[in-house]
Amino acid sequence: MRMTPSPARVRAAFTLVELLVAMPIAMLVATAAAVLLIRTARSTRAQSAALGSSRELRHARQVLAADLEPLDGGHLRFVSDTLLEFEGQLGVLIACAGPAMQALVVRVPPGSGDHWVSALRAGDQLTGWREDTDPSAQPMPVAAALAAPPLRSGVGVCGPDRDAAPLWRVPLADTRAWLSAGPVSVHRPVRYRHYRSGTAWWLGRHTFDGHAWDGVQPVAGPLLAPTGAGLRMSVMDEDGHPVTVDRVTADSVRRRAALVVVTLRTARRVREPWSPATDSATLMAPLRASAFRRRP
Repeated sequence: MRMTPSPARVRAAFTLVELLVAMPIAMLVATAAAVLLIRTARSTRAQSAALGSSRELRHARQVLAADLEPLDGGHLRFVSDTLLEFEGQLGVLIACAGPAMQALVVRVPPGSGDHWVSALRAGDQLTGWREDTDPSAQPMPVAAALAAPPLRSGVGVCGPDRDAAPLWRVPLADTRAWLSAGPVSVHRPVRYRHYRSGTAWWLGRHTFDGHAWDGVQPVAGPLLAPTGAGLRMSVMDEDGHPVTVDRVTADSVRRRAALVVVTLRTARRVREPWSPATDSATLMAPLRASAFRRRP
């Protein structure tokens, strides 16, 4: 006997007409979902790129500001569109006495940590003052280079507060540059420059060890190439006039410098195909006005 399929069993299958109608609808739904996912991924990448670019530029501004704000115009050595060289300040010490046996005994100011003193190296510059025997004469600024890293020299009394503190013995390269007791600032040559690594351009920082420049450390990037003004540096005086600082600039001209302006520009991809957007950040770092007239 032949069995006749029940109506429920018949409805469990799709007819050809139903399949022909359902397949285009399913393809439309799948296409819409794929488009939505692609747009969401692109938007996420664009937001991530924008945040990354903003973070890089903000970090560069913080690093530059920390290096430049303690300086005066006399510390600048060379400034161009893509290179900034200056005497970076590492810290301040208190000289206990003039150099004896080619060394200067120092301590850190009260309330300051001295962990950074052990990181000083040969070639770093000490800038202090020499008192004249004539009480009416102005103190003379004096600079001396370290001959070797400082060494701990026990605990002793040093400074106007007369309290006991850890002392350091700083070997000097030239004892003729006699430093009076009092504040002494410590400097090391620093460079910021626009440099290329592979196919990308970066803002890099490196320091001078007394003999050569050490390896460049990336600070921010990738930036636009020099042709796209990825980095621009300039110096202005208190009246907003540009100041040229190079190897032959007179010291009196350098000391007119009151403001260092640094602009960084970077490109990021905002959609496919490549469509760049430019982000920029400008740092205006004021230098210490007339600081050369005061003790460091």
